[in-house]
Amino acid sequence: MISLGWWNLVIIITVAWFLKYNWRLDRDQTAWQNSLFLKHPAIQKFSQFCSRPMVNWIFQAVLILAVTRLLCYTIWLVYDLTNRPEPPYWDFKWFYVASKLAHEHLSPFNVEVFNQGFCRITKVCGLIPSFVYPPNIIPPIWFLGYFPMKTAFTIWIVLHLIATGFVLWGANILLESQSRAFRTICSISVAFLYGFVFDLQVGNVATFIAVLLLWMFILARKNRDLPAGILLGIALFKPTLVVLFIPYFIIKKRFSLVFVSIITAIILAWLGLAISGNSLTGFLQDAIRGFPLWLNDPSNNPYISMSRIDLRVVGPRFFPQSPFAAKLFSDLIILVLIGLVSWYFYRKQSRTAWSKNIDLPEMVLVYCLSIGINYSQPTSSVMLAPAVVFLLNDLYFQIKYCVFSGKRMSVWLLGVGCILVQTAVIHAGLLVFLGKRWNWKDGELPYLLKVTVFSLPSYAVLGITLSVLVLAMTSGQKQVVEFDRSPSSTN
Repeated sequence: MISLGWWNLVIIITVAWFLKYNWRLDRDQTAWQNSLFLKHPAIQKFSQFCSRPMVNWIFQAVLILAVTRLLCYTIWLVYDLTNRPEPPYWDFKWFYVASKLAHEHLSPFNVEVFNQGFCRITKVCGLIPSFVYPPNIIPPIWFLGYFPMKTAFTIWIVLHLIATGFVLWGANILLESQSRAFRTICSISVAFLYGFVFDLQVGNVATFIAVLLLWMFILARKNRDLPAGILLGIALFKPTLVVLFIPYFIIKKRFSLVFVSIITAIILAWLGLAISGNSLTGFLQDAIRGFPLWLNDPSNNPYISMSRIDLRVVGPRFFPQSPFAAKLFSDLIILVLIGLVSWYFYRKQSRTAWSKNIDLPEMVLVYCLSIGINYSQPTSSVMLAPAVVFLLNDLYFQIKYCVFSGKRMSVWLLGVGCILVQTAVIHAGLLVFLGKRWNWKDGELPYLLKVTVFSLPSYAVLGITLSVLVLAMTSGQKQVVEFDRSPSSTN
């Protein structure tokens, strides 16, 4: 619960003032007066219900308290993490130990070397999950090895906060509406994604990947392939979240962007191998040995993990006693999803004469597939920031230009509901709370909960992908409306 202390009261007042000042439609107010969407009886009844004094007050109070809660928790989390004697979680220690070993010209990719180094540097000994990142991660994390672990972790937290700010900035750039109300909603919705706070807490790199990919997309839309390719090449140090962007840009015939990204990744990988005193063959041998050990860790094993949000855990949860049926079921879901998205890409490219232009719906689908078909933890939900922007842009367009459609709004609400599953309210407040009641690392979760409640994040990724796909496929009238409103068509 929110404390009623002095500083919390100050934050509540500040948040209330900020929301009141920014809750304005500005130029959209006039444009929406003749909106056919808003004149629909269902929307009219909903607006009248929300305009009641008590309902309006409850809505404002909940919004103010929710935003205040997020700010207070984040401030407390940053204070708590920076005042601990050492980082509390594994993820940052992984990167710090890898950087330290690289400074000593030792290979962090070797299981024995990494385990010994982890024990020596962090004083935490035992069976440590192997370091399974590619060698191109070493240059980006090289700076960590210059500092004591506590100082390096503080710098890491500050970089996460800066990266989160850049994600919010990029999301607002992609937002079509210029009104303060829509931009405020966009910023709050993106910030509430569970991955941002969780990534800050455990010290992973998902937020950095989200920043690199988001600004890569912004630059690619402006045909600035060189900086966009460099950002994509840097982001390839976490290939599970990034690799699908390479075939996407090949389909879009953005070969220069792909070439720059591959060259960037190769240069970083070569530097990483050279710095860590390794070779390509040595790295491959270490990776082949280390990956199965890493996959058997309870947090990663699809048959045991409670935290994974990708679709590859769905089969193992339904068929824990049959590996063949489990793999077949997961692969079938993934293949159908890839097939639907590929069909959409083909139809769209055929209609646009294989255009090189980069569209937000396409990129959102690639983002969703990257989370859904590859290994993903809760930190990866930061990749859903563009999906939040897409849903807001779709609502903005519907209100401004279209007649209310119950079927289409149902699909939109499905997407919003699936986004809500990836917020701290449900993911941390519900799933983590329930998960603590069982020793999930020993596989003690009840089967019924495994395939229902604890699979909600995976189902949500599937639901977001399908809702974005349906909305993107049914928004073909958008180009027609915009063409009809263009100056040339009125002459």
